[in-house]
Amino acid sequence: MIYAIGEIILVVTGILIALQINNWNEERKQRVEEINILKGLKKDFQSDIRDFQIGTGAYNAISTSIDHILKSLENNDTYNDSLDKYFAQTIAWPLAVIHTNSFDALKSKGVSIISNDSLRQAILFFHGTKYTSIKNWESFLSNRDIYFEEMIKRFDKVEPWKYDSHGEFSRGKMKPNNYAALRTDTLYMSILRTMKRDAEFLLNGRYFNLIQNLENLIIDIDKEVDRLDNMTF
Repeated sequence: MIYAIGEIILVVTGILIALQINNWNEERKQRVEEINILKGLKKDFQSDIRDFQIGTGAYNAISTSIDHILKSLENNDTYNDSLDKYFAQTIAWPLAVIHTNSFDALKSKGVSIISNDSLRQAILFFHGTKYTSIKNWESFLSNRDIYFEEMIKRFDKVEPWKYDSHGEFSRGKMKPNNYAALRTDTLYMSILRTMKRDAEFLLNGRYFNLIQNLENLIIDIDKEVDRLDNMTF
């Protein structure tokens, strides 16, 4: 009887140990998958930052170019073809590029795979609120199409940028049909000031803050990956 009970205890203990090992293996696999997802999200966020930085450079160039044009027109300066690059820059509006490959993978696997509640909510907040806000503002500023339509009437061509036969990128140039007439063109001047306001709003009110928040989020992701690494291996 004692021998039989001992055998049963050994069998049950073996089963429990096997189940525990299996649970550990499954948990380890899940943590490894979570780490891979987080590393992928980090890469996408880093790519987003690079594109947002390009955007901030473009919006800053728009604002600065408009300042050059307005100063020249308001001071009654004579026309100089060096202004053509500034005219072209005023319509070189960038659009935000959001990298979503890793976020799409996260959604397909289930967002609960990210075990850290606050980090999971932060990631969802960026893709559900922050990025949507940027896209909504870009859509809201669709009246720029109206501005561009007006500008076309005043220039020989609209060319914010161009590529040569070798595929090399360069900034474009726009030559006014009648530069002198622009000095008294109140509609054109008003459009420039409005576009400057829009550019500075996106630059100072959206992009700078977004880049800083993304950099902080990446730091949090790195900390979580380190924590999970220590748990897994």
